[in-house]
Amino acid sequence: MAGPIRVLLVDDDPSLADLMANQLGGLREEFAIQVETDPNDALEVVDAGGIDCVVSDYHMPEMNGLELLRYVREMEPNIPFILFTARGSEEIASDAVSQGVTDYFRKRRGSDQWRVLANRIENVAARYRAEAAVQRRESALRRLARTVIDSVSTPVDELLELGRETLEVEYAALVQGDGPEAEVLVESVDGEVPFATGQGVPLADDLDDLTVEGGIVAVTAGDGDTDVAVDGVDGDEEGFRAYIGTPVYVGDRRYGTICFCDRGDRTEFTAWERAFVELLGDWLGHELTSEWARDQSENVRAAKSRLDRVREALDEGDEDAVREEIDGIENLLDQDPPSAMAVSIELS
Repeated sequence: MAGPIRVLLVDDDPSLADLMANQLGGLREEFAIQVETDPNDALEVVDAGGIDCVVSDYHMPEMNGLELLRYVREMEPNIPFILFTARGSEEIASDAVSQGVTDYFRKRRGSDQWRVLANRIENVAARYRAEAAVQRRESALRRLARTVIDSVSTPVDELLELGRETLEVEYAALVQGDGPEAEVLVESVDGEVPFATGQGVPLADDLDDLTVEGGIVAVTAGDGDTDVAVDGVDGDEEGFRAYIGTPVYVGDRRYGTICFCDRGDRTEFTAWERAFVELLGDWLGHELTSEWARDQSENVRAAKSRLDRVREALDEGDEDAVREEIDGIENLLDQDPPSAMAVSIELS
């Protein structure tokens, strides 16, 4: 997932912690830094998820940096952990390495130390995100394969949940129609959103320009800090600040859109995420088309059965029955793929 690098700074001295946060934040605008002076509170932050790197002092009265590292490794074995201390030693460094510290850095005088630390945070966080992205992709493809193999009908809700969890967004939907006529057919929500979604997907009004690539429409807001209002959303509640969607076709007709949305601070969707959404849309369209084709096969068999009744009615000279059966046959054979209005996204 693209977005700010979330750094957790842990130091029992508030003034030093704030100094570190200010120095690092001034060097990297992409750092979103959270300061905790109590290691127990820091563990709660790690447990809540979303942290890309932990930077901790060693000397803290209630729990030293190595003890914090052990607890963090039990909770999140792969999260980057940098021990940044003024009173280090070879013994502490050795213990830190043996317990899985990502980096060990002794505080120095001068501003160069902040540039070095910022570089190390940036590098380990990038590597951590890349490894997590690979694992998420592999897991998503395995789940999609199981869904395809195990399903006897189109599992729209399962596809939406899979896409939502893979993209790490809070909302997913299959939408039909446009504007006031829009209708959410199926949705998947992580928790709750503070506005109604039954009549389409409300978007924030400060979104960037649409990015259209192939069958994908993607759009995100800027820095995620501005409070905005959305048509149909009351009070200070805002719409989704990130949207990605792809059309779903049944036969050669556009049936609707499968889309994924979030209110967070995502700044872009990666090429792989775009490809995965398009894959979900293509597979859903294929399955819906297959279901329509199966229904058509049933209709053909039913039409053949009614032909027998037409012959019987002809033999009996019952013209009204013949007309009724012929009308029924025509209705059975004249069912096009389900259609919907073209789905578009209104940004203004």
